[in-house]
Amino acid sequence: MAKFEQYKDKNNKRKWLFSGYIATDPLTDKKIVTSRRGFDTKAEASIELDKLKAKILKGSRKKRSITFEELYDDWLLQYRKSVKASSIATSRRFIEGHVLPKLGKLKLDQITVSFCQKCVNEWHDNYKQYHYIRRAAAQVMSYGVSMELMKDNPMRKTILPRKKEDEKAPNFYNKNELNEFLKYVETLDNYKYYAFFRLLAITGMRKSEALGLYLSDLDIANKTLTIGKTIAVDEHDQIVLQTPKTKNSYRTISLDDRTIQILQNWFSIQKSDYEKLGYSTSTSKQLMFSNMSNDLYYPQVVNDWLDWIYSKAEKDGLNLTKITPHGFRHTACSLMFEAGASINEVQKRLGHKDVKTTMNIYSHVTPQQAENTSQKLADYLNF
Repeated sequence: MAKFEQYKDKNNKRKWLFSGYIATDPLTDKKIVTSRRGFDTKAEASIELDKLKAKILKGSRKKRSITFEELYDDWLLQYRKSVKASSIATSRRFIEGHVLPKLGKLKLDQITVSFCQKCVNEWHDNYKQYHYIRRAAAQVMSYGVSMELMKDNPMRKTILPRKKEDEKAPNFYNKNELNEFLKYVETLDNYKYYAFFRLLAITGMRKSEALGLYLSDLDIANKTLTIGKTIAVDEHDQIVLQTPKTKNSYRTISLDDRTIQILQNWFSIQKSDYEKLGYSTSTSKQLMFSNMSNDLYYPQVVNDWLDWIYSKAEKDGLNLTKITPHGFRHTACSLMFEAGASINEVQKRLGHKDVKTTMNIYSHVTPQQAENTSQKLADYLNF
């Protein structure tokens, strides 16, 4: 992978250069490693690198086919320039874990629609996220078409099998179930769990959004919370704090007095705990929920908290209904509708890009809502 560096020329002026692996020559099948210097800006160096790479990949019209894995290596270099760290990590997981074992060693001109269909069918039979695997493979092939290394995209011509319909328990709480869950968690010797899951249930936030909150995101005077960050795992398994996927995910929402009080109680406990460990919580970027090193948590930790709560409840003889962390988002959505909130209000609070996403959740109404629909209509019509 080529890297960019700044240096001073003989006139003591700052210039930019790039050096390292550029691309695999489709004619010679060799990896090209070179350098170029003398650029006034990093942007100019980057443009020249892209031009050089395109020239190498285009090769001659008599070029022989490279392998899918070599195409993937070049695609990944380009992909890193246009997406967030978490997207890169996800694509690498799908492609390197599932696509390369099937297609990696094949020359591009050996990849047929029928073979791709066979791969798609096998992914469908073995993985719930088979459609994401197919899409990731198709992305790489689309790049191959753009670089004139492939005539067309055989993966996009495949037929996507019908999605598996699994019988699943509802992944949300009704009002009574949520109350039972929160009352139990409040009794545990970890107030952080109570504050965190109360916040998820009241706001409908994603767990990755909640783990990225600063204390300064809470405006106590105006009773609002600003959501504009999310945590993710990059391709090197490092935690990063990044901007949300869409502009709709940037939002400021209202909070009730009780939730604010619970959060303030938690902040006080956290401050006391960290002072004993030698950490200051007075910075503007102090996290609301941080690990023992006062740093970002891995997203998986929320699942671990929830598993521990359910396990502890069973030992205590309590049979709590089990949902996933994302189920609290569905819970908030469902109960907001039940409380009389409009579709537009719920959409904005949850940060959905469009109303269709909100309606997809709304379609999974609680039994209580379904039972009351007829009565609500009759009452409105005075029947």
